[in-house]
Amino acid sequence: MGYPKNNDDNRFELASKIVSGWSRENLEAYVIQALEDDYRYAPIIFDETWDVHKDSFEWSPQMLEGTTDDYWQTKDALEGRR
Repeated sequence: MGYPKNNDDNRFELASKIVSGWSRENLEAYVIQALEDDYRYAPIIFDETWDVHKDSFEWSPQMLEGTTDDYWQTKDALEGRR
């Protein structure tokens, strides 16, 4: 048996059929691992994602270590944390 063409429609259909059988927990674990891999092997993706989401969540002290740049100083001052 041959293979279908590797095009946008067929890639989408193959991925959709496979993922439709996954549990939410398996899907979440897969996505988290994929993002971690992206961040590890393409650090620019980590930096870009951080820029978009740095104000979106409460971050751990470990995550914020080393981020004391002008942005955070200005943010703290504006929010009355100084």
